[in-house]
Amino acid sequence: EPQSAYHGNGREAIGLNILRAENGHTLDTIQAAEAAMEKLKTRFPFIRFEVSYTQKDLIEGSVENMLGALREAILITVAVIFLFLGNLRTMLLCAVSIPFTYLITFAIMWMFGFEFHMVTLTGVILAVGMLLDDAIVVIENIERHYRERGRDLAKVVVGGTGEVMLAIFSGTYATVVVLVPIIFIGGYVEKVLRPMSLSLCIALVASYIVSVTIIPILAPLLLKKSHRPNRLETVVTRASDWFVQGIRDFYLGLLDTALRHRFVFLLAAVLLLGVTLKYARPLVGQNVQPPMDTGIIKINFEADANSSLAESHGILRQMEEIIRRQEGLVSISSALGSEPAVVSFGSGKNPQQGNITLNLVDRFHRKESIWQVEDRLRQDFREIPGLKTADVFDYGATPLSSLRATVDVMLRGPDSGVLYGLGREVERRLMQVGGLTSVSLSWGDDKQEILFYPDRERCALYGISVRDIAAQVQTALQGSTASTFRVQGEDGFPVRVRYAESYRDSLAKLAGIRVHTGFGEIPLATLGRMKPEYVPSLFTRQNLMNSIDVFGYRSQAALSHIMENVTRELKGIELPPGYTLSQEGDAKLGKANFAALTKAMGIGMVLLYFSLVPAFRSFLHPLTIMSAIPLALIGAFWSLLVTGKTLSTAAFMGIILMAGIVVKNSILLIDFIETARGKGMPVGEALRESVRIRTRPIVMTAFGTAVGMLPIALERAIGLERLSPLAVVAVGGLMFSTFL
Repeated sequence: EPQSAYHGNGREAIGLNILRAENGHTLDTIQAAEAAMEKLKTRFPFIRFEVSYTQKDLIEGSVENMLGALREAILITVAVIFLFLGNLRTMLLCAVSIPFTYLITFAIMWMFGFEFHMVTLTGVILAVGMLLDDAIVVIENIERHYRERGRDLAKVVVGGTGEVMLAIFSGTYATVVVLVPIIFIGGYVEKVLRPMSLSLCIALVASYIVSVTIIPILAPLLLKKSHRPNRLETVVTRASDWFVQGIRDFYLGLLDTALRHRFVFLLAAVLLLGVTLKYARPLVGQNVQPPMDTGIIKINFEADANSSLAESHGILRQMEEIIRRQEGLVSISSALGSEPAVVSFGSGKNPQQGNITLNLVDRFHRKESIWQVEDRLRQDFREIPGLKTADVFDYGATPLSSLRATVDVMLRGPDSGVLYGLGREVERRLMQVGGLTSVSLSWGDDKQEILFYPDRERCALYGISVRDIAAQVQTALQGSTASTFRVQGEDGFPVRVRYAESYRDSLAKLAGIRVHTGFGEIPLATLGRMKPEYVPSLFTRQNLMNSIDVFGYRSQAALSHIMENVTRELKGIELPPGYTLSQEGDAKLGKANFAALTKAMGIGMVLLYFSLVPAFRSFLHPLTIMSAIPLALIGAFWSLLVTGKTLSTAAFMGIILMAGIVVKNSILLIDFIETARGKGMPVGEALRESVRIRTRPIVMTAFGTAVGMLPIALERAIGLERLSPLAVVAVGGLMFSTFL
């Protein structure tokens, strides 16, 4: 008798779940499976083969969108450079550095076997604005030398490049060194962020190489030719000069005021940072990873514990009918129950339990978000009679597939009855937690079974053991293999023998089952008593102890806000001796995740400081340079709050990356100040001169880096919801620290 069912797009079918090898490529696996399926179609033309679900469209769509975002990032960044320089030839020189840099980057990535997927491509896009930083500084300095010091192009190029070579090397090194700890930190953080960090590091090193080799070689070819600015260049140059001069004058005025009232300015900065960390930071909230609209919805459902497979099947049909009314539906895959001792979609599930996976068109081709669709499905499912629970959540709602829910409260102890009572209490409390869309138990105690209590004295009188009774009852109810039907060229088909359903569909008929004894056949009821009882619908164990889980699913609420409420609601629960309560799910991973990220950032800051000490031959100047990082944190947290993002793994990565970028810009100023002081210029005058000369390249690189990240911040590709906080943090922190 079947204990399971599978539907592919609403039709009964047999499903085959294909997984890639640990080191395999998803698209290669999909292509191989599709090729094998075509052969099967030819071999078995009377069988209909169909792909119910595949990640192919999601992956290919994401990559296509990512390449589009890369094109946008390059075009926007180059346009911004033109707006600042007002010179098409100089803009062209900057633009030329991009293909050279990417050529080197992709060659190195190919040599070391990198995969080109969403994470590595995000690193490549993030690098667009940063790639031009070094080239901009070199070109701008060469042009300034050319305007101020004459027409000897060789000396101008050598002098202009040499003057900033060490500074941009230190800046590039500073950005790379803060990323290095992430590459080796281990755990979930390394697994997720290592490809992006490596691709960024490779691109930044390649950018530096191009800036000090290719750019100086090409610069004379453009500078030595006489060039009369056209009308567009004239207009853009005037606007750019007006904008930069305004910023320069503002900075100089602010600098003069700050030098006269240093304590006031420092106190204001400290207070602003304190307010940000105390008020803005908690409001932002934390997530291991932010929600993502993949267009894939998962549904775990359970019917009444005493429902038959046919009744559960009917509930599944009603759910599928509701789902088919959804606009933009691509496919449905449904699994119900599981077969004993068979590894399948629903392994370990009862006939009353099932799951549904539905695929929608991507978010660019539908009006509603995936969370709006989920809300409507939850409402509609409540109208289905006999449906006990229906947990609706988006694909990838947890960072790891091994995590079963956002909130997973696990209770362990020796007695299942006590565990169920504790589980119901936890369930009741979690129902009060805001941000959770549904709460459910991993099992209930409402399954009715008929238990047989043998009379051992009477069994001994009839000469039959309890084991023999169990074997005969099993044959009557579930059947036993009596023979094998063999067909040439095929495996044998087992022939099972058991009672017809009409002889086993009531308690009275079960009591009348004939049992063979040494004294002939007698009714089962003669050997003991039968009693209906409620028992757990499922038995689960953790570390050899009985366990029950209380699952909580969320929509878009921040994990930290949910867990604060969960902790508050669970406070005061009294556990009997020998029973434990633990937080699993996202909360457990999140704690380890942010501890690893904090450790990586701390190591990065230490490496950064000690790498700057020999570069500036000072223990104080590196601290001065790194003082810009706390100011950038102010912009980072407020930008997250304004855009509605949370402090996630990607956002933390953005903070680390932002620290490197901010330090890089600070190095340009400090390096010029130290060079000027070495020539005998007073400190105040050196500060003013550095602002006067370095304002344009610093503002230009800041804007260039920021706009290069805009396609990621604006989520211009499927899947970028997971990585957009990185760009939001980097852009917000960079712009705030630049203007502060």
